Amino acid sequence: MRNKGILNTFIAVLAATLFFYGISTFGALAFSQASTTVFGDQTYVGPYDISNQKEREALEKLTTGFSELQSAFSVNLAYQDAVVALPEELVRLDAEQTIERAKSGEENPIVAAVSIDGLRTVLTQQFAPVDVDEDSLYSIASGIERELGTGVMPLTVYITDYMAYPEWKEEEIASSTLSVQNPSRSLQQLIHELDGTEMVPFSSFSLLDRMQEEGGNPVADGELTILASTLYTLVLQTNFEVNERSIGNRLSPAVEPGFEAAINQSLGVNFSFTNPNKSAFTLHIKLTGNTIQTSLTGIPLLYEYTPYMTEKETYQPKAIRHFSAFMPTGKIRVEYEGKEGVEVSVSRLISYGGVELEDEWISSDFYAPQPRIELHALEKDEQQNSSNPSDGIENLEENGPSAESDQLEGAPDQQNDREPAEEVQYDKGGNIIN
Repeated sequence: MRNKGILNTFIAVLAATLFFYGISTFGALAFSQASTTVFGDQTYVGPYDISNQKEREALEKLTTGFSELQSAFSVNLAYQDAVVALPEELVRLDAEQTIERAKSGEENPIVAAVSIDGLRTVLTQQFAPVDVDEDSLYSIASGIERELGTGVMPLTVYITDYMAYPEWKEEEIASSTLSVQNPSRSLQQLIHELDGTEMVPFSSFSLLDRMQEEGGNPVADGELTILASTLYTLVLQTNFEVNERSIGNRLSPAVEPGFEAAINQSLGVNFSFTNPNKSAFTLHIKLTGNTIQTSLTGIPLLYEYTPYMTEKETYQPKAIRHFSAFMPTGKIRVEYEGKEGVEVSVSRLISYGGVELEDEWISSDFYAPQPRIELHALEKDEQQNSSNPSDGIENLEENGPSAESDQLEGAPDQQNDREPAEEVQYDKGGNIIN
């Protein structure tokens, strides 16, 4: 009985060996026969031209090409604002399968295979807050394989294109508010038109362009500056890219230094920004009383963005004195109190899960001090010597020394240059003493 069991096992192993040998021999024979097939004109695999080549020759060419492509492997996975590299060892470019599926006279994709387990590990470690289920995992893997078919490097794969969610849960990404005194009806109408603006992937928003598109009544630059500054503060809390942003000569009291976005319609000074993500966002703008409220909703970003003021230095205004003959003596009238200047720098912290990743410099803004202007009375001597008694802007200290002062300070004098005459002496009676 024991010998019979051994015999049966031997027969089973022998049969399996013959079966796999037959399969491998048949496959080699089939490929050998198929290798006599010649691809026609205009036959490509990815970037490789295999026109007028036998299958074996094409296989050798692709094997070499895939090896070079693998050594220059550069594929990134992107989720919203986060981008990570896909390890090369998780991807295999299959030359034999590519040749087997290639059609003569056509452009054919490279056949690639992505490790599911390896991809799961990368997504779990790098995109921890993102809930990727098994359906989405396989869908992302298939998407990577399809995009690798072109053979173009570097390659960025947006995994949100392949995540099998029935619908995305949108959240508020950022918000900002600013006060505007007595908002005009034109501003109210513009805000109403802008509310609900959809920022589709890679699209830009231009405030002045949108105003022209809406065709409403004109809005003052000051009100537009406050609106643009509210949007600028909002954008700094995201990964959106600022395309155009300027500051004015004077900072509006409603705007915090470093966060102004000035608008000047006559000079074409504009404010614009771009959504760099592969998903859409919605811009919400409302006017509640005297407060402009803005917010941005969409698929949550992976990183947190916190803008803040890093440095602030103030400059005291200087006094400019104007003189007028009509001002009472000893009186001073302040025509403008002046305003101190300020220089600020703004940076932004980028963090992930409470861990600071980068401290990014944003801008440095400078507002020159505005001088204090004082109106003074002319002194009596100055009024007599003045050739123009009317009001004027004059600073005597800046007019330089007068001719009289030149003499007092040592200017040449003809009489002083002569030799002094001999002094005459008199006695008590008034007679000259020789």
